Order: sequence, then structure tokens, then C-alpha cells
Amino acid sequence: MASQQSSKASAWAKTKASSKSWFDKIGVPVNKISNKLGAEAFWPTSLDKESDKAARILRSFCIDGFMAEQGGGKHGNDKKHKSLDRIPPEVIRNCKGLAIFTVMRAGLHWSGAGGSGIIVAKTANGQWSPPSGILIHTVGWGLMAGADIYDCVCVINNDNGMEGFTRVRGTIGGEISAAVGPLGGGSTVDSEVFKRQAPVWTYTKSKGLYVGVQVDGTVIVERTSENERFYGVEKIRNKQILAGEVQPPMGSVVQLWEMLQAAEGRDHDQNKIPPPNEKSPGDHELEKPRETSNHEYDEFADTSERMDVKS
Repeated sequence: MASQQSSKASAWAKTKASSKSWFDKIGVPVNKISNKLGAEAFWPTSLDKESDKAARILRSFCIDGFMAEQGGGKHGNDKKHKSLDRIPPEVIRNCKGLAIFTVMRAGLHWSGAGGSGIIVAKTANGQWSPPSGILIHTVGWGLMAGADIYDCVCVINNDNGMEGFTRVRGTIGGEISAAVGPLGGGSTVDSEVFKRQAPVWTYTKSKGLYVGVQVDGTVIVERTSENERFYGVEKIRNKQILAGEVQPPMGSVVQLWEMLQAAEGRDHDQNKIPPPNEKSPGDHELEKPRETSNHEYDEFADTSERMDVKS
């Protein structure tokens, strides 16, 4: 009986390894196409590569900036315009954690999306945890057509928000209540930060062709197998990783940790964070999650404008 069980386990392990090898082979050309289109890779990769991707995304949101629509009061007194904006450092400094990921979505009436990324959290001593891998899935119905690839930073503000993200499966808009995050600075941002109006704030930008209203939720799934492989610990769970109970391989997530320091406006090694994005900030937009989709904006931003944090 024991030998039969061992044989079954061995067969299952071989099947898993074969499936993973096939999955990885498909991912390489798919991600190359994504990169050629000027977008980050959305097909799941190893956790060290996902961490470097997250560092680049965080820089694009917090330092390089993106084009966001401003103005447009209730009575139409303020004319709408587009300006360069960023996630304020106060938002990153005061959060409980971050989920950073890239998703490809496509649809014609029915919509579907998939992608990958990481979650990091503030540990008990106030330091950033190692990353935990996540997968993203959505299926929904709405008036939509086309496809695009988007980056998202979810700022997790409290324990309820973190609890939603650390389940094996959690749904933004379901178990995870979310709202569009604040921009700019000054008293408005201070008020938002301290009132904590939503467990999670989302910042999303995309480039491509996507029309209509997205009504489905985003499902966050823990990458248990990749976490086990990366940390070399069987049955490791994301809560253990985010509590800082394990350490990543030496030097594997340095870029991410340094970028997190920079995003908070704290001292960091400028040479260890990702280089500036070569694209104009005008290539990017901020959009509300599950509402309006991609729009093409005029590119008028000064590409030399940066908010690099002094070390």
C-alpha cells in the first residue's frame, strides 16, 4: 500500500513538473510580445523577476509619474485638464502593505483577465517584508470590446484589507473593499491618509484598446508553489512570508526593497533602484478600476520632469 501511494505521489510530482515546464515555455514568448508593446510582462514568472517588475511599476507610479485628469467641479466651473501626477509618499509610508501586479484583459461582451505580481507588508518592526507571489483572474460581463495590459498598485490601509489579500483567494470589490486612491499632496492627502476611507486604494494605468465598463471583480490567488520553490520551504503560506518569518535568497529582492524606501521618501541607494522609464509620462493614464476603460491622451508632458527622491 505504501509503495502504491509513493508511486502515485511520484507520478503526480512528474505531472506537475511537466505542466510547469510547458507553462513556462509558453510564458517566455508571450511576455516578450508584451515587452515589445511597451508593457510589463503579465504571464507569471519567478518571484525574483516579479519583484524586479514590481520595483519598476512602483517607480513609474511614485517617481516618474503618470498623466491624470484634474479639475471638472460639480458645476463645471473648473475646466478639466491633464497633468503629471504621482502616488504621494505619505500614502506609501502609512500603509499596511502593497499589492503590485500586471494584468492582460480582453473581451467582447464577456471579459477575461489574467496576470501576476507580488504582495509585501509592513512587519512588526516597521520594515518591509519579503514578497509573496500572487496570480490575478477575472471573468465578467459588460459592454466592452478589445484588449489591453495594465499595471496596478493596491495600497492596503488596514488589517481588514490585508486579511482580504492574504486569503488563498480574495476578490477586490467582494471581500476586499477598494476605492480610487488620492493624488497630489497637502491637506487633502493628509485628510485621506488619516481618515482611512477605504481598506484598499487602487492606482491603475493602461495602454491599449479597451472600451466600455468593467463590472467584474479582480480575484487575487496565492502562488503557493512558487513561494515554496523560491523560499525553499514546503507549505509556506503568505502570512508567514509577510510576517518576515522567512528570508529570500541573498540579493534577490534588493531592488524592490530599495524602491519601497524611495517610494516612502526615505533614504535609499539611488544606484539600486530601477532606472527612469524611457517612455514619456504622457504614454500613461490613471483610470478608475471597474469603470471607464482606456482613453488615448495627448502627449504633452515634459519628459525631463522627475521627482527623484534625494538619498
